[in-house]
Amino acid sequence: MDMPPLESELIAALDHHDELVRLCAAGRLSFWDFCAAYDNFYWAYALDGHESDPDGQAVLDKLADRIAPHRDLAETVLANVCSDHDPDKGSYGKAGRFGPDEAVIRLKLVAVGLPRDEA
Repeated sequence: MDMPPLESELIAALDHHDELVRLCAAGRLSFWDFCAAYDNFYWAYALDGHESDPDGQAVLDKLADRIAPHRDLAETVLANVCSDHDPDKGSYGKAGRFGPDEAVIRLKLVAVGLPRDEA
């Protein structure tokens, strides 16, 4: 049984972005290079469903478990990281922001929740 094109495209995009997260978590891709390649995937692909038609929403619902780590990454890491390595000493820290070192620690926690190839 073939998958609809929308579903297969999204699975391929999820696979690619999962791998970017893994590479950064493993230290094989710097955090800022990760950010450039990852390109706000969750929001750029509208994985929250705000642009979906009924067919698109059905695909998002079907892949919700695959999407969840990327939502967590977008909302808990990428939305709060700043370029300052010492954010707690200024206004960034007061705003709840953290630097790239902490971002990588949090990204590693997200990476643990990514699916593993069973092949």
